[in-house]
Amino acid sequence: MHERTTRALARWLFVGCCAAPTGLTMLAILVTWTPWYHHRARHAIESRVALMTGLRVEIGDFDRADPSTWRLTDVRLSDPETLQPVASVRSLQWISQSENTVIRLSQPEIRVESLEQVAELLHYRFLCQPDQTRVPVRIAADDVTLRGSSTAQTIQDFDAWLETRENTVWATVRCIPAGHRQDSEGIQIEVTRDRGTSPPTTAWSLQTGEVHLPLAVLADYYPFLNRLGADATFDGSFAGTRQDGITDPAWSVNLAGHFRDIDLGQLTQNLPHQVRGRGMISIDRCQLDQDWSVNVAGQLTADEGWMSASLLPRLAEDLGCRLAVATADDFSFDALALRFDLYSAQLRVEGICRSLPGREWLPAEVVVSAGGRPIVFSSAKWTDSLNLARLFAPSHSVWIPLSGQTSGLLSILRPPRHALPQNGLASDMPVASDMPGGRAGDRVLEDTEPAARISRLQPHRGETTPVSQPR
Repeated sequence: MHERTTRALARWLFVGCCAAPTGLTMLAILVTWTPWYHHRARHAIESRVALMTGLRVEIGDFDRADPSTWRLTDVRLSDPETLQPVASVRSLQWISQSENTVIRLSQPEIRVESLEQVAELLHYRFLCQPDQTRVPVRIAADDVTLRGSSTAQTIQDFDAWLETRENTVWATVRCIPAGHRQDSEGIQIEVTRDRGTSPPTTAWSLQTGEVHLPLAVLADYYPFLNRLGADATFDGSFAGTRQDGITDPAWSVNLAGHFRDIDLGQLTQNLPHQVRGRGMISIDRCQLDQDWSVNVAGQLTADEGWMSASLLPRLAEDLGCRLAVATADDFSFDALALRFDLYSAQLRVEGICRSLPGREWLPAEVVVSAGGRPIVFSSAKWTDSLNLARLFAPSHSVWIPLSGQTSGLLSILRPPRHALPQNGLASDMPVASDMPGGRAGDRVLEDTEPAARISRLQPHRGETTPVSQPR
């Protein structure tokens, strides 16, 4: 080959094999430095994470140190339909390796009212998908905040581990709320997904350890916790199972522990008979199944407080208690303690005031004592569990015949929420003795006011004396 031709080929080989690739590489690097490419790549990450989680994802910035390490900052998750915030993370580091995946979260914040979405995300889009759990995952976070509408709880140390063992996905979580020692026994959570059963079964358990879990922070997720008061706490264990089915899943719940610092006044504020004070409910066992079969045993104790006088005859009539003293006025008590056993359709109440410190001299079976004197004694006999509903029923409540034959009607016919106005025609109303199951002397429509005599109403214009509330 001629020397000139050889030189030309060498030049073109240099351009094609060295200069051109080098130029293209430099151009690609320059393109990746442009804001346009960075913005496009960030949107691609947001779309991928949104597809995985089912939520709307916004990422402030990202960085990729190497092919296996991603770092995201200012991550915000929200509901795709309502745009309500679900969670946010100040910084997230994702390290994907062949043997495991490590996720490091810095200062994540979760909205309490969105805990259900977070739980469904972890269950349906993570535990229930085998391709998502092939590689063990380690999640570590610091300063996790559960943010409610009126309160917040910070978890200073959060550590989770997830792995697959044969046909079972096993996940454990250990967290320590702020204010506790790092070496203390924190909250332990365990979740398992058994794919070997048909259909698969999910089981979870929670142990609070040395931690008294504040319930106010969860009130946005479980609104009924507001009725326990702002200072109520729980310590103990909670476990449950759920087996997915074609229609309704089969589930069961087990609970044991202590509900402390309960505000009895707030708990009974919407009931016809009120009790005020601070109390504690200890649950020895609580088993609930899908068929709503109940097996509950525990204790209710309160050192001192105030009680409506109208509650005493209801305790005697509905729970079979015996009154040592009859009173028509609301009174202060110095001890309230009882043990309850609710099994299927049977209920038993036993007074245990003498077990309280400083009340050992009281007789046995005392439920309520005031001024050092027994007020209410228990009979320790089994009664119908429906009597518990009668105890808390308002005066305008009606008796509903529950049976399999009437279940269809009960979905249509609704009981009254308020008493019907009497308009001075109480004397013309039929009495309960004229109706099936009625008692002589009782009116069908009782007074609409609360049974407890709390105060006296101020007189209206033109009246000279105040009007007392009915007892």
